[in-house]
Amino acid sequence: MTSRAQPDIIRRESKTFRLAHCLLPAWRDGEIDSTSAPGSIGMAFTGQAAAVVRVADGTARPRPVPPMTIGLGGDTPIAWLETDSPSDVLEITGAPGLRREMARDMRVESHADLDDVHGWRDPIIQAVATRLRAALRGWIPMSDMEAETLVRAAYAQVLRRHFGGREGIRRTLDARRRQRVVELVLDTADKPLTLGDLAEAAALSPFHFARSFANTFGMPPHRFVTVSRLDRAFHALRSTQATVPQAAAAAGFSNLHHFRQLFRRQYGVPPSYIGRLARAQSIRHR
Repeated sequence: MTSRAQPDIIRRESKTFRLAHCLLPAWRDGEIDSTSAPGSIGMAFTGQAAAVVRVADGTARPRPVPPMTIGLGGDTPIAWLETDSPSDVLEITGAPGLRREMARDMRVESHADLDDVHGWRDPIIQAVATRLRAALRGWIPMSDMEAETLVRAAYAQVLRRHFGGREGIRRTLDARRRQRVVELVLDTADKPLTLGDLAEAAALSPFHFARSFANTFGMPPHRFVTVSRLDRAFHALRSTQATVPQAAAAAGFSNLHHFRQLFRRQYGVPPSYIGRLARAQSIRHR
């Protein structure tokens, strides 16, 4: 007799979002408590021919789920009562404050909690969900700032596509805002930094700040922060003969494995190579 597969759920959350990647066996009669969060965006990587859900009015209804489709949660949780095959699902849930801010900035304030819209495909949200799933599973490194940027990209696409959201004029940061943001990044290199921190320094909402920053610097804020911190670690390895863990910590990287991945991607060599090179040069010049 084969044992029943167990749910495999990985979660990640911050003040502005919650993520959950769920690998679930098929179930019936409430064997698994699976409920879509209000205001969430769900990406089904696998499909369901005969799922049953309990919707806002309390009734149970069949709901087929084609593979690689998206479903939104409205202001009431949706309970999944049964499925006919294993599920591979990513759920993205922005915090209420994030959803309200984005709906306001995109001029659709009444749609902060979205609606129960399901069974549609979108390449932008599929790309976002695929990357977030990879980060949750530990396949790629991802900071909270990058994760929040992707969460915001998903909500922006939903609000544009289904609720008439508009982003307004694309602007850049003026010199004073640029200076404040860059100084904050450089002065807090060894501390956690959020998108909200940078937006506050620029006196903009996170939504408008992220767009203006990308228009100004040609990269999203999380990428700028990562490159700045990698550069700090590089110089620590080359100039102070710090160890790799010391250089990573001084630059604000708490996960050494992810630091090594990012460093090699940026410079083409592992951080240990820079350290060995610096020590060899120091010995030659004695």
